[in-house]
Order: sequence, then structure tokens, then C-alpha cells
Amino acid sequence: MWPTLSGMLWIKALHIVFIASWFAGLFYLPRIFVNLALVPPDSGAERARLLLMARKLLRFMTLLAVPALALGLWLWLGYGIGWGPGNGWMHVKLLIVLLLLGYHGWCAHLLGRFARGQPTPGHVWLRWFNEAPVLLLLTVVILVVLKPF
Repeated sequence: MWPTLSGMLWIKALHIVFIASWFAGLFYLPRIFVNLALVPPDSGAERARLLLMARKLLRFMTLLAVPALALGLWLWLGYGIGWGPGNGWMHVKLLIVLLLLGYHGWCAHLLGRFARGQPTPGHVWLRWFNEAPVLLLLTVVILVVLKPF
């Protein structure tokens, strides 16, 4: 742990970069699922290309999630951000982080179903599914910036 304010700011800056990068994948992977749901049954090459893109994106966003979470834990446990009275917002943020990890896992599960040719939700459901990380990110940013409780 870097005991200085400067060190904490570096950790915070890197945390934000990795979170933004992870979210790019959380936003885009379900869009690939929408396209997969719309692929005609006789279009094997298009399906294979979308599956390859989805696999690579899932692997990349998983690699981005690890340092995002590690840096967040470092800020929380190492620097005490969000501890003490008046930091109820942090409890909600941590719950949202767990929901995001669940969403990430759900994306991996859906990708597996697409890859195995098993039944998957339709493109309309997937379009709505794609909105969840947007709402969760908006909530986290409001919590972190405004610290309402």
C-alpha cells in the first residue's frame, strides 16, 4: 500500500480506467448476443464470426475486471474509502458490484448456450438485458459522486 495521497490517487485513477474498460465489454457483449439471435439458421459463417468475437470479448473483459476489482478492494480495504459513519452509499455500491459480477457470469452462461446451439432468449429480451449495466453504472456514479447517505 502506498501511504501517500498521491499513491491513493494513482490507485483511484487506474481503478477508473479498468472499470471503464470492463464496462465497455459489459455494454458490447450483449449487443453481439442480439446479433447472434438475429442470425438466419443458414448463415454459419456469420454465426461463427459473431461467436469468435463474443469469446474474445468475454476473455478480454474478464481480464479487465480482475484489476478493476483488485484496485477497488485496495481503495476500500487499504485506504479505508467508504468506511465509518455516513458511508452507507458504499454498501449499496458493493451490492451493485456483486450484481455486475453476476451479470458478467450470466453473459458467460449465455455465450455458452449460443455456442452449444441451445435455446437462448430472443433479440428483444437481449436488447433489454443490454440496458442493465447502463443503469447500474449510472447508479454507482451517482452514489460515488453524491454520497447521498
